[in-house]
Amino acid sequence: MCAGGRNGRVRLALLLMIFASGFGFYACMPEPLEVENIPVIRPQIVVSSQILSDTLVVVALTKTLGALDAGKRSDPYDLIAEIAINDAFVTITTKGVTYELKHLQDGAYQGFYIPLAAGDECHLSVKSAAFGEVSATTVVQQPVYFDTLKAETYYNGFDEFAQVSYMLTDPPSTNYYMINVQGAKKDVVIKNIMNPDAYIKLLEDGEFNGLVFSDVFNSAPYKFEEGDSIAISLANVSKDYYDFLKLRVVNRLGLVEYLSEPIDYPSNVRGGRGFFNLHIPDVRVVVL
Repeated sequence: MCAGGRNGRVRLALLLMIFASGFGFYACMPEPLEVENIPVIRPQIVVSSQILSDTLVVVALTKTLGALDAGKRSDPYDLIAEIAINDAFVTITTKGVTYELKHLQDGAYQGFYIPLAAGDECHLSVKSAAFGEVSATTVVQQPVYFDTLKAETYYNGFDEFAQVSYMLTDPPSTNYYMINVQGAKKDVVIKNIMNPDAYIKLLEDGEFNGLVFSDVFNSAPYKFEEGDSIAISLANVSKDYYDFLKLRVVNRLGLVEYLSEPIDYPSNVRGGRGFFNLHIPDVRVVVL
């Protein structure tokens, strides 16, 4: 079955592969059947976001992928440049004031001097001539910081990984944490937000609510070597975003699967996909 042109015209050729000699069925092979007006699924806008400082926000916009657009072998960094949405008008409204975000590159839009504090409600608006409009609302989460942090190489007999030791003081409320470990190379902003190569550890404070908590973990299956610089970040995230991340981690959902249709994962984006979330991460760069 072959797709032909933007109008969704599909030419279906019914090939009766009958090889039993003596039946004479080839004379009955029908002519190719023309099928028209098959609808083409319009890509949806996928939203990702991150606070880079207490007044600096970046929103990343990409489009969903069709079944033939990419596969598991696709390079995620090359793919991002291809599916980035660069024609959007993006704003964030908080405390009655609307801030326009500036387009940087590869679907990344940056907002400057947006005053953000824990508990602030923020409204996102995206308008794209090519892909339509989406909106979302989120609340800025209370930041939590590492008390101590250490990383060193760990050899399991085959490969070297980053072994991370940390301690944090948990606030006296229900909290959900995301810890990211990834290479600390300078790159295009949107690539860092999408985190196609990041190791993600999720943690909820049910057993240490309001206490000092310490832990050690290995960043497998991502390989690091002695002398590598890695970025380790701690973020206190919302319950909805935590549940979304948990599904992605449990199902080992990569960037291609995450952006491919059909997408059945939860989203707080009205009219689109992805997640608009604003948490203030504690980012540390460590040399193994």
